[in-house]
Amino acid sequence: MYINKINITPPRDLLDQCYQVLLPDPPEPMWRMKRWAREHCKSYVWAELVDTTDVSYDYDSVCAFYFGDEQDKLMFTLKYKN
Repeated sequence: MYINKINITPPRDLLDQCYQVLLPDPPEPMWRMKRWAREHCKSYVWAELVDTTDVSYDYDSVCAFYFGDEQDKLMFTLKYKN
């Protein structure tokens, strides 16, 4: 897990190397999904809301979750993707 006490947001180049799961319509509150990811996915890195208003997308924002391991990404996707 990435930890930086000055700026808690991981650097963009680190996030670009991660496996990403985008959830436009999350089934649960984001804080609950983050807690589940921390407890069940050892390679969980970060979660954030991504503004998509400038992209032709049906939603104004999506939840983005980042994982270092593809297996964790798959487990999270199976849990939360509709």
